Amino acid sequence: MSNLPKGWIKCQLGDVVEYGKTNKVEPINIPENAWMLELEDIEKDTSKLLKRLSFSERLSKSTKNYFNKGDVLYGKLRPYLNKVIIADQDGLCTTEIVPINPNSIVDGWYLFYWFKYSEFLKYVESVSHGIQMPRLGTEAGLKAPFRLAPLAEQKRIVTKLDSLFAYTRRARQELDHIPKLIERYKQAILSAAFRGDLTADWRKENLLIEEWKELALKEFLSEPLSNGRSVCDGDGFPVLRLTCLKDRLIDLNENKKGMWSREEALKFLVCTKDFFVSRGNGSLSLVGKGSLVGVVTDEIAYPDTLIRVRVKPEVYNVEFLSFIWNSYSIRRQIEKAAKTTAGIYKINQKSIENFIFPIPSLQEQQEIVEKLKKYFQAIDRLEQEYQKAIKFLDRLEQSTLAKAFRGEIVPQDPNDEPASILLERIQKERENQQTPKKRQLSLFKEKT
Repeated sequence: MSNLPKGWIKCQLGDVVEYGKTNKVEPINIPENAWMLELEDIEKDTSKLLKRLSFSERLSKSTKNYFNKGDVLYGKLRPYLNKVIIADQDGLCTTEIVPINPNSIVDGWYLFYWFKYSEFLKYVESVSHGIQMPRLGTEAGLKAPFRLAPLAEQKRIVTKLDSLFAYTRRARQELDHIPKLIERYKQAILSAAFRGDLTADWRKENLLIEEWKELALKEFLSEPLSNGRSVCDGDGFPVLRLTCLKDRLIDLNENKKGMWSREEALKFLVCTKDFFVSRGNGSLSLVGKGSLVGVVTDEIAYPDTLIRVRVKPEVYNVEFLSFIWNSYSIRRQIEKAAKTTAGIYKINQKSIENFIFPIPSLQEQQEIVEKLKKYFQAIDRLEQEYQKAIKFLDRLEQSTLAKAFRGEIVPQDPNDEPASILLERIQKERENQQTPKKRQLSLFKEKT
């Protein structure tokens, strides 16, 4: 950027810090009470630390990076998740996290905010290597763009950003309650529907006295449950991804090309009004999730990660099934039946076909579906407003960071030491440090 404030300089990240230079430690040398940080412990985008576990709780057997209090910890694996925190104590982390030591020319929190800025994020997205699990490599990290401000101004910027972001953090904390409230509202409506409360007045008006029944799923299947087929990625017939399972409806656009022919896939074609269930997931709350297929316009097949459910239309309305499937009454049966192997929760056909479902008359099922559609349309609008609010906060934070890194958020001081002098200083420090000395964690002092 050519119009940086006087005293600033545009450079590369490697000019300022030693990205990718880490100190390794083997499991045999790790104290049991040492903090062991994994990527899963950091919430994406928000940089919230979700949990803090020790080495003895992790039982890890792989080499780790160690870090000191105050280091910037940057998640280089799937960097689009934007996982970066400042260490509040010494510890160790997965090698997919790069500890970066702030030095005499850059403030750690200034560096932290730069990693959250869209210019850096766009660069990272463009240079990360790996399709399934992209990473920011060391060479690309060193060449990342950076805007170095005078050190005193860096600190003023950080103070101002901390103050402004405190408001957005509080707003996010309030907004975080909304999804939970919406889910509770959904479940309250579904519970009322499947107790018959939503249609109590309707039954009186229509003089219906027929009692609800309860049947196992296998008693009203129109054909046996069916798993799809495992297919490697290729350039053949399209097949759904597991991520196609959305709230109640299948997203047919969530698909990939499989290594099989149309003739091989014909047995596993997806049809309008099919219902699919997830066979397995690393999360107990997602195993057994079910979604309904809308109108199918193009041929597509389903994989072995999904189980197809087809019910007798003269007994059960499949839209009624799509609502009840994700209610607490069915979730309890799913989670009770799910088995875990190697950290993956799985559910089988035999368990599913024995799930118990309420059976009102077809006429009442349709009435319940129509009422639930109206309720869920209102809920959808609430969720859309929530997403708009989140996106507004994202835009607000990015515009604030843009002003900060244009030098517009705090005044410049002509007495500040220019960034060019800072760069000269760090270069001399590196030249004079012929044999770099590894930094030691305080928790290792007794072992060395």
